[in-house]
Amino acid sequence: MLNARLYRTAWLIAGVAIIVALLSLQPPADEAGFERPANPPGADGAEMLRTASALRGLVPRRPPGEHATEAVAATFVEQRLRALPSVSGVRPKVRRQVFTARVDGQLRRMVNVYAVLPGTTDGIDRGGIVVVAPRDTGPGVTSGSSSTAVMLGVANIEAASARRRPMLFVSTSGSTTGNAGARWFLSRFSDFHISAVIVLDGLGEREGPVWIWPGSRAPLQSLGFADIARASMPWSGAKAAPAPGLWTQLLRFAVPQTFGDQAPFVEKGIPAVTLSSRPDGPARPVNEIDASRLRQAGNVVITLMTLVDNGLPLPAPEAGVLLSGKELRPGVLRVVLLLFALPLLVTAVDAFVRLRRSGVSMAPGLRAAVLRGAPLLTGAFVLHLMALLGMLPPPSAGVPPLPRFVGFGSREAVSVALALALAGVVWLLTHRSLRRMSAPPASEAAAALVVLGVVSLLAWLVTPFALVLTLPASHAVLIATSVTRRWQAIALGVAGLLPLLALCVSVGSQLGRNPLFAAWYLIATTAGGARGSIWPMLVLLLTCAVWSMAVLVVIRYRKGLMRHSDRPPRVPRRVNVPKARLPRISR
Repeated sequence: MLNARLYRTAWLIAGVAIIVALLSLQPPADEAGFERPANPPGADGAEMLRTASALRGLVPRRPPGEHATEAVAATFVEQRLRALPSVSGVRPKVRRQVFTARVDGQLRRMVNVYAVLPGTTDGIDRGGIVVVAPRDTGPGVTSGSSSTAVMLGVANIEAASARRRPMLFVSTSGSTTGNAGARWFLSRFSDFHISAVIVLDGLGEREGPVWIWPGSRAPLQSLGFADIARASMPWSGAKAAPAPGLWTQLLRFAVPQTFGDQAPFVEKGIPAVTLSSRPDGPARPVNEIDASRLRQAGNVVITLMTLVDNGLPLPAPEAGVLLSGKELRPGVLRVVLLLFALPLLVTAVDAFVRLRRSGVSMAPGLRAAVLRGAPLLTGAFVLHLMALLGMLPPPSAGVPPLPRFVGFGSREAVSVALALALAGVVWLLTHRSLRRMSAPPASEAAAALVVLGVVSLLAWLVTPFALVLTLPASHAVLIATSVTRRWQAIALGVAGLLPLLALCVSVGSQLGRNPLFAAWYLIATTAGGARGSIWPMLVLLLTCAVWSMAVLVVIRYRKGLMRHSDRPPRVPRRVNVPKARLPRISR
């Protein structure tokens, strides 16, 4: 089925084009006019520490939507914002936003508190700078109090300083519930021009580098703003953590996952980053914070705000990735992904043409390919149905919940067992149908390859980063249909599964869990609808097509078309058998 010469030629053309595309790498941020601010005012670490201690003393735990703690914490922040100093007699405007979000299947009342500091417009419409500090926390977590303390300390300094742009300081609730507070704030300020958003999530809690989260729950990230933030860190005595590697960025584009309040802003095309003392992930308990770390955190925020206030241009979020410190632009990245799929598409077209020329009908092969994918589709449908019935963890405000809400108890075990059982029943029925159909192997192989090529092209048009997970398996199974050694088929199977293993390892490190839990987390949140419907459906169709071709590889293995090793088959030695001597008969 595989035209090896055509396949190699397509790879040669794609390789040359990929090298040419990589020559378009460029710096992620425009550094023209990127100068150090002239002596910005310093933060008061001791005052920030007192603020954090006072908030923790009032409400040590602040679960989202808990009425008593929500009211006390919101009132505390509101009183501090109303006490901000004024310049030229202009007092800051302090407001509340009351909204509801679904927590554990129930609607809970939550409150955002924000203050608006007007800027000196001079007749120029300048975009505002938004500083966001999540207020709610989980058990044993202090990030909400430290973030709120840093925000209030920075607001106190900015309120007493001259500024060009309006500034908004927002204390959000529902950060651990799908960033509900940030999403609600953005929906109510959709007409307000925002130049940049700086989110504080546990900044100043730990010693070490400052981590910058530029991603979202879509294939977008604020590369330019993150690069500016990373370059300005040394001016405040801080050190920025290195940017994620290329493979990590591609995996997070293939399965977008973030826990920062920057996500809704980035998805709307607003430059936004989260500054934190930990990598992107759920907040974890830490030791006691001190004044020196809070002071450094405040200086980092003030310096970055001063840069934006002075008119530093910020690139909009885009679907580009960093490679060796340079950016691979979104359009070029899409072309590169298509070039990696080019040999597969060319081979699919060649298989279709050869099948038509030989007069073999493709209809039986298409029916066989559909039947082979039926068990996978059945299992996925049953899991989704179980999620709708409440047997699997529901989405948190429409997005994946925190890992502590995704367990594997009796309900989840029943759901998985039922999905496997029904998938097994469908497999038995389809197996009997396939034996009665007896579709020609050439027709089935070509049909599966054509389906794989068509769905891959469709995925590239809709969500190209899904190919990051499926292309290695597609190429591996295509090559495996023509190999003659069993170890080669096994090696190709392992190579095709490597992206999925890497995804589980990446998500596990982000969640602070092991890869096995990460695999279940991905399955449960996808079945529950927290990751949309288009992306999972395309990946499922690609998986069915790959599985249909993989079955053909197994059939070749069983028929003995693959040898155990490279040694030629052993030929039995020829043994000379002496002729039997007949007795002489005397006359």
